[in-house]
Formats: sequence, C-alpha cells, structure tokens
Amino acid sequence: MDNAWLSLLPSILAIIFAIATRRVLLALVGGIVLANIVLFWPSPLDMFSGTIASAWDTLIKPNNLLIWAFTLGIGALFGVLERGGTFNQFVATLERKQLVESPRKARLLTWLLGVIVFIESNVTIMIAGTTSRPLYDRLGISREKLAYLVDSTCAPICILIPLNAWGAFNLSLISNQGVEQPLWVFIQSIAFNFYAIFAVLLALFVALFNWNIGPMKHFEQAAQPQTASKNQFAAEQPTREGKSSLRSGTSVVFISLLSLIAAVPIMLMVTGNGVMVEGDGTFSVFVAIFLALAIAIIGTLLTQPTSMARVFAHALKGAWNILPLAIILWLSITLGNLTDALGTGEFLASVLDQSVASWLLLPLIFLLSALTGFSIGSSWGTFAIMLPLAIPLAISLGLPPAPFIAAAISGGIFGDHASPISDTTIIASMASGCEHIDHVRTQLPYALIAGILTTIAFAFTGAVL
Repeated sequence: MDNAWLSLLPSILAIIFAIATRRVLLALVGGIVLANIVLFWPSPLDMFSGTIASAWDTLIKPNNLLIWAFTLGIGALFGVLERGGTFNQFVATLERKQLVESPRKARLLTWLLGVIVFIESNVTIMIAGTTSRPLYDRLGISREKLAYLVDSTCAPICILIPLNAWGAFNLSLISNQGVEQPLWVFIQSIAFNFYAIFAVLLALFVALFNWNIGPMKHFEQAAQPQTASKNQFAAEQPTREGKSSLRSGTSVVFISLLSLIAAVPIMLMVTGNGVMVEGDGTFSVFVAIFLALAIAIIGTLLTQPTSMARVFAHALKGAWNILPLAIILWLSITLGNLTDALGTGEFLASVLDQSVASWLLLPLIFLLSALTGFSIGSSWGTFAIMLPLAIPLAISLGLPPAPFIAAAISGGIFGDHASPISDTTIIASMASGCEHIDHVRTQLPYALIAGILTTIAFAFTGAVL
C-alpha cells in the first residue's frame, strides 16, 4: 500500500485511547473500527460489514472457541474453590502453620506464600496479605513492607509460573500471531522476562535483609510491635473435628491444582505423539482446566455442606467475573488479525530496520509497554495491545519472537506494578491494611530499580541477538 504508514494507526489509536481513558475495551473496539476503515476505504458499507465480519470470524473460529471455554473455565474453577469453602479452609490451614518467631521468618513466609500460590494474582495477594498481616503487627513490621512483598510476588510469579489464566491469556495472544510452536516459544520467553525475575529476586533480598530505601525507612521505623500474647494463635487452634474439616478442604484445593499442573504436560505428550513441544497447547490447557474444575466440584460436594445448585452457581459467578478478560482477549485477537492483514509488522520492521539500532528494539518495546501499563493500570490490557505489535515485528525482522514477547510482557508487569490505578496495587493495599498512597510511594523505588536493571538486560539481549 502506498500509504503504508496508515497501517500503524489502529494500534496507535488503541494505545493512545487506552492511556487517555484507561478503557481498554473501547480502545480495542476503536482500533478494530479504524483498521477496517483503512482496509476498505472509501466504501462505508464494506467498512461496516468488515468490522462485523472480522469480530464474528474471530469469535467462532474453532480454535478460539476452545480459548473462550478455558478462559471462562479458569474463572469457574476459582469460583468453586473460593466461594465453595475449600479455599477458605486452605487459608485457615496456612494461618494455623504460620507461627514464626522473628521478623525475617515472617517476611520470608510472605514471600514464600506469594511464590507458591501462583494461581491468580489477586488471590495470591489476598492469601499472602491477610495471612501475614496479624503476624506483621505482632512483630513490629510495617504494613507497607507487607504490601510491597505481596505486590512484588503476585503478578511476576503468575507470569513466571503461567499455569493459570495469565498463561492461558498470553498463550492465546501468541497463538494468534502466526508463531510456530506457540507454547514452546512462550516457555522460552519466560527466561527473558527480566522484570518479573528481578522483582521476585529483589523482594527476596528485601525479605532476607530488610533492605529499606526511600519512604519505606520511615514506615519501618514507625512500626511498633503489638502486645498480642504469644499464646494468641494457640488459643485459636481448631478442634479435632475442625482440623479434619480443614484437611479435607485443603486436600480438594491441592488435588485440583496439582491436576491442573500435571495434566498440561501429559496432554502435550499425548497430542504431540510423545513429543511435548509438538503438542496442542490450547487443547492441553483446555483439558487440564476442566479436569481441575471437575475435581473441585466433586471435592466441594463431598467435603462441604453445600448443594449441587449452589456449587454450579459459584462456578457461573466465577466465569462471569472473568468474562471481561475473555472479551478483551477476543477483541485483541481481532485487532491482531487486522493489523496483520494491513501489514503493520512488515512496515514497522522496515522503518525500524533503517532508523533504530537493533539493540534498542527490546528496550523500546519494554519502555512503551511500561508506559502503557502504568497509564492504564492493567497488565492484561497492555499485553492485549502490545503483543500484536511486538510479535509481527520480530517475525518480520527474522528475529526470535521469545525476547520480544518477554519485553512486551515485562513492560506490562512493570507498568502495572508501579501504577497507582492498578487493581493489584489497590488490592495489595487493602489486603495489607495500609493507606494506598503510602503503598505506592514505598513500592516505587524498588520497582524503578528492577525496571532499570530490566532495561539494561534487554539492551544487552538485543545486542547479542
């Protein structure tokens, strides 16, 4: 096309509108409409029919139907576990076992909870925050330190151990960008996800050595040990019958989540005829999620005083809560298909190949993604906007897509982590019981350190590609 620069407009509109309004859905719809205007100009009828057709074709594509199903299935699974009662018993078991006698062990417990509960970022925050808060108050550790530790492990761990909705969401975006062996490429990208790695390691360093910088120093000095009795928790130990109930509910959570973890590689081997990297990632995740959901439903019915109708209501509620993410995914895939039809990746590659040094590409993608994530307060929305730009760019330049995927994802996590309007930042403040603005102020210096290290790491990676 003579005016090839027009192919950039849909993505640029989506980014600018998302930053200006923080409404990712409207931004993606606007990008889809503009892409069809560019494709079918000057025919209004073709523009309208193209917009409807592109969205509908994406919606009913057989592989995408599996994606919608397992995205909603993830929501249903955690709806059953959380609202059915077994997850509450799981949390109670963790609380019963968290008796530690020193601030360092309390901080390490919080970090460990953030790492091992990788199922969903907000769930991780709520478990680690609410479980640790009484202990922090008793040992004289600031709640701002607690908020930082839970916030610095939730999203990074969910992307480094992507056996959750985060992994399914990003795998779906990657699969729809023409990447060969998308699951294997996604796994490769984890090694380049420098911000997530640095954030988790920095949080571990802070937990071990109580490293306080910036405003955190003031809040740590101001925190005073509470006078709670050392026997406080012992007095709250459940009865023998209660302990049996706790074990039953905890077993349901463990078995369902272990089945989710184990079923993915097994199904990859089955669908790949013994070769895991050649397996069908979408179908494997689909089977794993619904197997875990079936176990959660049966286990809840066997261990909790509830009915089948109520359990299914919990499942539907969980699926409903995750529906907006499924819609974002649908619109993002649609926009990605349209930008591919416009040749956006090829044009961007030709321009950058002439005007930008190759070692700068990864840092630029990271920083653009970080700016988007900080402005809209959503890592998911940032992934949806940036991955359809980063992946075609890598393919067009003949470069491996894994580092480009990691740069876009890392930027989204960094921006979301530092943003005061991010849902995870807000929930971390709530779960830890501290003022939201205090959490933002105390966390930002640590996030900037990890962000600077990440920019350097991507520059080095770009130089050796």
